[in-house]
Amino acid sequence: MTRQTWTAAVSSLCFLVAAVVIAVVPTPFVTYAPGSTSNLLGVAGDADVVSVEGVQTFPASGEILATSVNVSSSLSRVALPEVLYADWAPDRDAVPRDWHYAVRVTETERTARNAQQSASSQAYAAASALRSAGVQVDQIPMVQSVASAGPAVDLLRQGDFVLAANGTATPTVAAVRAVVEQLRPGDPITFTILRDGLQQPVTLQLAASNTQSAVPVWGGTLVMGYSYAPQVTFNVAADVGADSGLMLALALFDRVTDGDLVGGQVVAGVGRIDGAGNVSEVTGVHEALAAAEDAGATVFVLPVSNCADLGNHSDTVRVVSVATLDDAINALDALADPATAGLVEGCS
Repeated sequence: MTRQTWTAAVSSLCFLVAAVVIAVVPTPFVTYAPGSTSNLLGVAGDADVVSVEGVQTFPASGEILATSVNVSSSLSRVALPEVLYADWAPDRDAVPRDWHYAVRVTETERTARNAQQSASSQAYAAASALRSAGVQVDQIPMVQSVASAGPAVDLLRQGDFVLAANGTATPTVAAVRAVVEQLRPGDPITFTILRDGLQQPVTLQLAASNTQSAVPVWGGTLVMGYSYAPQVTFNVAADVGADSGLMLALALFDRVTDGDLVGGQVVAGVGRIDGAGNVSEVTGVHEALAAAEDAGATVFVLPVSNCADLGNHSDTVRVVSVATLDDAINALDALADPATAGLVEGCS
C-alpha cells in the first residue's frame, strides 16, 4: 500500500468516525417543532370539548384551535444534526436544555407541575371568559396544593375554596394566614370550604413547621381563586396546556354569548391567561403558527409581548396581537366586519 493510499484510508476512517460521533453524541439542546391542533368548538367523545352547565349556551360556527408545540423529551438527547436542522428550518427552533427544562427537577415533579399549571390555566380561562360574558365571578382563597404528608391530606383538595377559618370570614389569603398564626402547633382549626358548589366544615390539627417548631402550618398552599355558579368542563387532551389558556377562554366565551364570535373562520392562537383576563407570552410561537397554518387557520391570535419573537411570517394567516381577553374578543368582532377589519392590530 502506497503512502498516498494509506493517508487516504486513514483520512476516510477519521472522517467516518467524526461523522458517527457528530450523529450520535448528544448536545445540550432541545428542539421545538410544530405540534397538533384541537378544535375547542368541537366534540370529544360524547361531549362538547367546552361543556357548560348552569348558564344558557348558544351554537357556534367555525373553529377555535388550540395549538401545541412538540418539544424533545427531557429524557432524550438531541444530536447535532437535529439541532442544526432545527436552527435552520423556519418552523423549528433549538434552545439550551437548561433553559427549557429546569435543572434538578425530576420527571415526576415536572409532570405534576405541568398538570397543576394546566388546571390553573383552565380555571383562569373559565373565570375570565365568564366575567367578560357578564356572569358573576367571585375571588376567594383557594387551595392550590396539599402536602402529601401534612395535616390536610385526605381532608382538603386542590380547588377547595376557603370561606372562613374558625368562624372568621377569610376574603383573602392573608386573612387565612392571620387566623392560623394565632394558633399553636397541635391546635385544631376548622375551615369552612366550598367544594362542588356545597359549603362544608373541615377540621384538622395544625402541625409544626419543619423549619420553625413554634410556627403552625396546615399543610398546603393557597392562592386567590375564582368561584362562579356555572359548571365548566374542558374535555381537552394533555397537550392543551397553560399556553392555550387564551383560546380556552375564547371558546367558552363563544359558547355562553349570543353571537358568532369567529364568524365561520378558523381561528388559532396561543397565550397564557390569568383570572382577570390578562394575556402573557409563551414559547414556541413559530411552531404554533406553523401548526395553525397546516390546520387551515385564517387568523392567529398571540400575546402582543410575543410579537418580537415572531419575525417574518407567512401572509396566509392574519396575525392579531392582544394584551387581554377583551382585546381578542373585540378584534374578532372587528374582523367580522369588512369596514373595521383593517383596524385590527397585528405584529409590525
